[in-house]
Amino acid sequence: MEKKYGDGLIILSVLAVLVSGYDSLYKADVFGLAGTQWMLIALVLAVYGVYAKMRMA
Repeated sequence: MEKKYGDGLIILSVLAVLVSGYDSLYKADVFGLAGTQWMLIALVLAVYGVYAKMRMA
């Protein structure tokens, strides 16, 4: 269960990085957040995803 949870968090992290890139290129202001804020969200999701995958091992 936790491995799937970790994979999901890592996938969400990749999506947040893509949103960050889109926002930085087009100044779209997705959900009212800047590109750097999306990058911080991606970092937190990735850390939690790796932690969840390590707990399963």
